[in-house]
Amino acid sequence: MGEHPAWAALAGEYVQVQKEGRTIRTGYVKDVVAAADALWLEACGVEPRTLYEKAHGYVVLPIRPSELGTV
Repeated sequence: MGEHPAWAALAGEYVQVQKEGRTIRTGYVKDVVAAADALWLEACGVEPRTLYEKAHGYVVLPIRPSELGTV
C-alpha cells in the first residue's frame, strides 16, 4: 500500500486499522499519544473505545471520504 502516514497526523480522521494485512476495525481516531506510537479509536455502536499500538503490529490507514460510499 505504499508509505504509511504518521500516526500523529491521524487525530480526528476516519481510518482503517489493519493487522497482518487484514482489516480489524474502522472508525474515528479520538486521540494519539504524545510519542505517536499508539492511538485511541472512539467508541461506535457496540465497539468500545480501543487503544491500538504500533508495537503490536497494527497499521492505521486514513480512509478518504470518496472511499466511504453512502452510509
